Amino acid sequence: MLFCALLATSVGQSVMLTTLPSLGREASLSEFHIATIMSSSALIFALGTSVWSKVAKRAGFKRILMVGLAGYSLGTFAFASAWMAGFSGIIGGTNLFLALLFSRSMQSTIMSATPPSAVGYAVAISSPKARVSAISKVTSASSVGQIIGPAYAGLLVGFGLLAPLYSIVLLTLLALVLVYFKLPVLTPSSAQHSNANETVNEAPPSKIPYVFVVACVCVFCAMAMMQQSIGFFFIDFYSLSPVEGARLVGFAMMVSAVTSLSVQFFVVQKARVSTEAMIQVSLPLLVIAYILLFFQQSISMMYVAMAVMGLGMGMAYPSLAASATTYCTPAQQAKITGLITATTAMGYVVGPPVAALLYQYSIALPFLASAITIALITCIVFMTLRAVKHQNIAE
Repeated sequence: MLFCALLATSVGQSVMLTTLPSLGREASLSEFHIATIMSSSALIFALGTSVWSKVAKRAGFKRILMVGLAGYSLGTFAFASAWMAGFSGIIGGTNLFLALLFSRSMQSTIMSATPPSAVGYAVAISSPKARVSAISKVTSASSVGQIIGPAYAGLLVGFGLLAPLYSIVLLTLLALVLVYFKLPVLTPSSAQHSNANETVNEAPPSKIPYVFVVACVCVFCAMAMMQQSIGFFFIDFYSLSPVEGARLVGFAMMVSAVTSLSVQFFVVQKARVSTEAMIQVSLPLLVIAYILLFFQQSISMMYVAMAVMGLGMGMAYPSLAASATTYCTPAQQAKITGLITATTAMGYVVGPPVAALLYQYSIALPFLASAITIALITCIVFMTLRAVKHQNIAE
């Protein structure tokens, strides 16, 4: 049920990211308008997840998960309706931009309850040894959503650019109904019981988890720069129409999602390699993927780069998230869980506006910036893992 809830929202997010550049071009909005909508809503989402993570632990994960799904449905309807008003000529220019910005921001305020409640539920019912597998099972919904979403958008975009967005409302409402009737209630006291040692021998707060949180932020910041740019890149570099661009972007994201889901299922969830080994493999793979994107000169090379990126992302997020929650103290659990689930939004706060600025100088420059970002954080994470290993040996 947690998987289904995140799958519905992931499909919605994937559909939105696939169609947003084309929607912007159709409505005569600039790259900066689209970047501002993405980054401002992501900022609200990041702040919201931290708040909702604490609320969910007190009020119950299921209840807050339902709040998030309901908010996603209403927010998507309002966001799509704002686009409809723009295409119909009811509003335009600055008024359209403000309407889109407001509706998307309001949506982010409530839908930010979904990830922390779902991940918090998974953490609460799993042991530390099984945590990376549990997180992977839940968050693999993101990869499945990225597979379904672009194909879903590609099928419906022929009926109009807004058809995919409106249909997402029904999908998230269905997920809400399933959660209401099928997901067992995990009371706040039960969640606290899963961390029974929280009040016993409380250890001092550790700074190590924050390294993995920052790494997650950088991973999603790089991805945000790529996703902000790739739609416009297809349109400008290959001289495509907005609809054709949306379809090719959707397929490229689907290729990435397929490889991501494959590595999560066959490697991460089967626990064939350690968390540290997955981190050491996944981050360099991401660097390679963004370098390939920067130097690519054909659509086929673009798809190869996206496949490599999927391999890296499939291992990077669950292993970094599991490391952050493993190395934190029980008293830090709720805070770290909230931060981990907010990392996607944090990345999208910075990534889109930076990518939009770099895009004005060179349409491939955001890909290079992504590669440099991941390369730097890879060095920091590797040094942290080495320091932890030496500390464990010393003890």
